[in-house]
Amino acid sequence: MKLFGTSGIRGLINDKLTPELAVKAGLTFSTFLGNEGMVAVGMDARLGNFMLKYSLTAGLLAGGMNVLDLGYSSTPAVLHVVKKLKLKGAVAVTGSHTPPEIHGLLFFKKDTSELFQSEEEVFEKIFFEESFKREKWDGIGKYSESSSEKIYVENLLSRFNREFKGYKVVVDAGHSPSSNALCKILESVGCKVYMLNTDLDGRFPSRPPNPLPEYLDMLKKKVTNADADFGIALDGDGDRATFVDERGNVVLPDYMGALFSKYELIDKKGGVIVCPINTSNVIYYVLENYGGRYVHTRIGPPAMAEALVKTENAIYAFEETGKYIWPENVYYGDPGFAALRLLEILSRDGSLSSIIDEFPKYYIKKLAIPCPDEKKKAVLEKIQKMLYKKEDVELVLVDGVKVVFPNRDWILLRPSGTEPVFRCFVESSSEKKLEELVKKALKIVEEAMKGC
Repeated sequence: MKLFGTSGIRGLINDKLTPELAVKAGLTFSTFLGNEGMVAVGMDARLGNFMLKYSLTAGLLAGGMNVLDLGYSSTPAVLHVVKKLKLKGAVAVTGSHTPPEIHGLLFFKKDTSELFQSEEEVFEKIFFEESFKREKWDGIGKYSESSSEKIYVENLLSRFNREFKGYKVVVDAGHSPSSNALCKILESVGCKVYMLNTDLDGRFPSRPPNPLPEYLDMLKKKVTNADADFGIALDGDGDRATFVDERGNVVLPDYMGALFSKYELIDKKGGVIVCPINTSNVIYYVLENYGGRYVHTRIGPPAMAEALVKTENAIYAFEETGKYIWPENVYYGDPGFAALRLLEILSRDGSLSSIIDEFPKYYIKKLAIPCPDEKKKAVLEKIQKMLYKKEDVELVLVDGVKVVFPNRDWILLRPSGTEPVFRCFVESSSEKKLEELVKKALKIVEEAMKGC
């Protein structure tokens, strides 16, 4: 049995994610951490989160862990508290970018990374065998409350100890808990800040929690009307960020990841960039022109964090969802850090659009094909058998099946770790060729699903 998906435990509230599961997960995490020490717990605004948080907290306390309840908090802010106070770990109660009815539990260790795959397996063994430990009456953990905002703001301002007067930034907070902290951070460094969608609302009325380009018309319009230098849109728990340039154009996260990679390689005189298997080929341009290496991982922050921790001279990681990770900060996406780093870059090299214009153009399409969870394994195995017959392509099996053609165009087919769908990622340097590859990808998955 599996609890964990691509990142944490997620599911429909009061269906997969129930109070009973949350209590048991709290007991399990307590045992995983040795039944002593303190963990932080924070949450986004989803409607079922109070129920989940207090159930989880009951399990943590019963297992002997002290709990610092941070209330509403972005996930990166929770991790800054873990790092500053040297806590044993943390749990973010959040569905992140998923629809409002999907809730989740993300588990973090003292170094701020999510559980690695091998650690998830240990967690699941404790959970399903119910081999967790309950403390006696005098060993039950202590509960206290605090806020993450002060520590988060101070940590970032101490790292970027300079001003960016004259810059204008639009922030679409996306009804996440990030609004106040991010506004304070940007205003403290001298920016004029315009805020959108600042109210905490677990129904996400203004736009969906995922900051995809098609949902950002309000942000794009505000950036151009305000003559801003850039805009930034967050997801439901404030760990993903999608940027908009000064012209009002969305910069795809692969290209922002490439931009940050370029300047990390320049400033640190080389190093290793970590990115998942579905990353755009634009990263090859950066590596070839600015002198770096890369490590490809499975999709998801746990795999990226593990590679950052274990790879010598790994300096930066990103993924196409809008997570940008600097190991000297926390091992997770942090839009506040990303915004300040971008201001540093713009202050020395001009506008966001002019920097992005350097990169070659690639055409990318992402599709989701409905596929029941119980059929995913069989469909994936069938796809692998079908594609092994192809002699003119390279197959990469890091996560799902990636088909790489001689000209570097590629198709990636993999089962989603969070939803009942099979995901197809397709990239080409030609818009016409992209559509051909999309048809090919759909045909492969549809053929594989027959009889499964």
